Order: sequence, then C-alpha cells, then structure tokens
Amino acid sequence: MSDYINLPQELILEILVRLPVEDLVKFTAVCKSWNSLIKNPNFISTHLGKSISSSSTNRLLFRQLETDARLQYSLCLDNKALHEYKQPPCPNGGCGFGVAGSYNGLVCLVRDMGFYYGSTFILWNPAIKKAIHLPEPSVRYSSLYDAFIGFGFDSKTNDYKLLRLVVNVMNNHTEAEVYSLNANCWRRITYIAPNYTPHFEDPGNYVNSFDELAWKNYCANGFVKLAWRTYGNSFVNGSIHLLACDRNAYRILAFDVSEEVFSEIPLPDHLSNASNFICANLLKYGESSIATLTCEWEPSLMCTQRHLWVMKEYGVATSWTKVLAEAAAVSVPRVVFFRKDEEQIFLVRNEHLVVDSYVESLVLLDKCCINSPWNVISIDEEPEDDDANSTG
Repeated sequence: MSDYINLPQELILEILVRLPVEDLVKFTAVCKSWNSLIKNPNFISTHLGKSISSSSTNRLLFRQLETDARLQYSLCLDNKALHEYKQPPCPNGGCGFGVAGSYNGLVCLVRDMGFYYGSTFILWNPAIKKAIHLPEPSVRYSSLYDAFIGFGFDSKTNDYKLLRLVVNVMNNHTEAEVYSLNANCWRRITYIAPNYTPHFEDPGNYVNSFDELAWKNYCANGFVKLAWRTYGNSFVNGSIHLLACDRNAYRILAFDVSEEVFSEIPLPDHLSNASNFICANLLKYGESSIATLTCEWEPSLMCTQRHLWVMKEYGVATSWTKVLAEAAAVSVPRVVFFRKDEEQIFLVRNEHLVVDSYVESLVLLDKCCINSPWNVISIDEEPEDDDANSTG
C-alpha cells in the first residue's frame, strides 16, 4: 500500500476519478490525504463530469408504494428489463415526502404540509447514503397556502437551488424564495416574483370522475385556489419551469436558476386561454426542452381528453407538437417520463410512482463532515463522516 500511496499525485488523481462512487466512499477511510482529495469540491465536480461523459448505461430513479404502504426507492438500469441494481435506504423513511426533482445524483425530497404541519426539505444522495435537512423556509403563513417547489442547478456557481412559490389562498398574494445549498439559507425574491399564480392541480385529478360545476367553484375570480402542494420536475436549460395562470390565461414560467429571474414561455395557442382546461403535468422533454400532458373537458363528447404536447425546439412557440391524443376515463396520469431517445415515455396512473434519470455522484460528500454547518441526516445509523477513522 505504501508504494501505491507514493505514486505521483497526478496519477493517483487520474486513477481515482475513474472509479465508481461506492469504491471512492470506502477509500475516504484509507488515509487523510485521500479523504481530503475525494471530498474536495473540485474532485467531486471532475468525477461527476467524467461519470456523465463516460457512462455507457443510463440509469433511472424509481419511487413506488409497496404493498405495506412504505415508499421504496430503486435505482435501475435504463434497459429493456429495467434491471434494479440497488434499493437505497431513504432518509426519514421517505414517508409523506414528494420528489421535487433530481439532478447530478442529488434528489430533492419535500414535505410542505401547510401552516399546521410546517415544511420539511431534504437533499439526498442515494449513491453515497448521505442527506441533509434544510433550514425552515423564510416565507410562512398562519393561514392556508398553496406552494410550488422546483429544484435545479446553477452551473455558474456550482450550486444547487430550490425555488419555492407560495400563494396565500385568502388573497392570492404570491411570494417567491430561493434556497442555496452553498449558502445554506433561504432568500426572498418577491421583488421579481411574477404576476401569475402557480397552476395547482384540482381534486378531480385524484378521483375517477369530473364534475365541471365543482371545478368552477374551486376557481374564484379566475385564480386556482387549492390547498395542494405541487412539485416540479422540469429543470432544463438552466431553468425551473412551472405552469401558472393570470385569471384564465395560462403560461409557462421559466425561472433562470443562475440569474434568479422569471421569463415566460407560451403554451400551444388553444391551451393559453382554455376554458375547459382541467389539469396538466409539465415535464422534461429529453435534456433540452419541455413537454406538457393536459387533461381537457370536451363538452361535445361529454368526456375528458388527454393530450401530450412536446416543444421540439426550446422557447419556440411554433415548435409545439401534439404527439398523443386520447379519451381519458380518468384524469391525467401522475407520472410521465421521456427516455433518453425522447421517443419512448412512461405513462403511469400510479400517483406514488416517480421516474427520473439518474447519475451516481459524490455530490454532498464534502458537506457531510464533522462540525458541518449543514444539518446532516444519518441514514442506516452510518457515521456522518469517516474522518475519525482515517489514518495518516
């Protein structure tokens, strides 16, 4: 071992950066110099880039509800058989948490239960079995509110951020705030908040029938006012995307994670002011554009119609293309995911199932150390850091 350790530092770095995440986590206990090297943010970024560029097999993250009512997370190979190769333990058991998105191997878990139960946010890296509990958000109401949560990555500062849009259902007042992993704090950005209210899904999305009158009763003055939490998984091109409305006008809002500003992206023409618009999912289309799966009431047919639209060229309104149209006995499915070739999709009615692309990484490893300012969560009673076990 001593001969190996005495190899040139450049050669050691070249070898380590090509190794799997699981091995590197173990190697943090070899010696203090390796521990320091592997947990260095520059090494973590270099290893991530190498993993993304050299990976021959795509991976997927699945979340599903087991028969005993437990939420189970699985890492699978994106092949025909969807071969499961790992079932990572979830922090806090994962009970009651939604998934606001994942990026670079980091999964954002959210439990935003309203003014009575409070909010819980966790950033979790299943590959290294590490997680951190985020501080309480700064925007809090003592009355009912709706909230949109989005998760993304700021490539300019190598920072992971959460966008939280909160709407007071009593007066439709909207506030925005952003959490920065690097700063480990929330900041209000209400001075650039949009003049739109996030579009929240209606209760009809969870039943087998649609009551048009009931839906209209939920819309006061044209604003959707529902006590429901919406989690976005539509981070592409450096922006978090969400559906929003201004009375009966619907838009897609894009939040630039680096500049922290909002912009608008038009929907297909007939959706922008659709009076029969029921609900929709906004999702990623490959790695560079977006898609929307809508459910619309067709009075002439006395049924709901499901439409899947993809934006072939990001930001270009005329590139919206309808790729699926069918009658829907139930509301819009909860999960839609485009595979890497952008032609195959997962279309599932199980509201607990989540599917997203995944890459194994070391992200968070530098944050989970002794005396860390981040609130580290222990998973499987593992020690929060291996420094104590390292030798010179």
